[in-house]
Amino acid sequence: QRHKMQAATRMQTSARPFTAVRPAPRSSIVVAAKPTKAADFRSLSNEEVADKVASLKAELASIRFLQRTRGIAEVKPGEQQNPDPEKVPKAHLNKHVRRQIAQLLTIQRERQIADGISRKEALKLEKRAAFSSGMGTVA
Repeated sequence: QRHKMQAATRMQTSARPFTAVRPAPRSSIVVAAKPTKAADFRSLSNEEVADKVASLKAELASIRFLQRTRGIAEVKPGEQQNPDPEKVPKAHLNKHVRRQIAQLLTIQRERQIADGISRKEALKLEKRAAFSSGMGTVA
């Protein structure tokens, strides 16, 4: 018993309070990207949903490009360019934008189902719209 008491008192006296060392704050671009809910987009019309999907897809391509080039907005062949860490988008933005696109496409499909449009017909309509807007043509 005496040995156990000595060990317990040694532990009490040798224990130091934990002091947390906080790292210095990094300067970075703070982007307010919070997760959305599908209900946020339900008030949009069909045309607005389609426009929003197109703009989000363009934004996603831009985010992916900046992440892969480490913030270099314009790649010039043959020149040495230094990456700019402040221009690199945060990794979670990719996830949020993809989620918003999925929510919008889900709303679009729900509306097509409510109108009685089958998936096959919806794909044909999308293809016709792409060709009429010039997106499907090969230059």
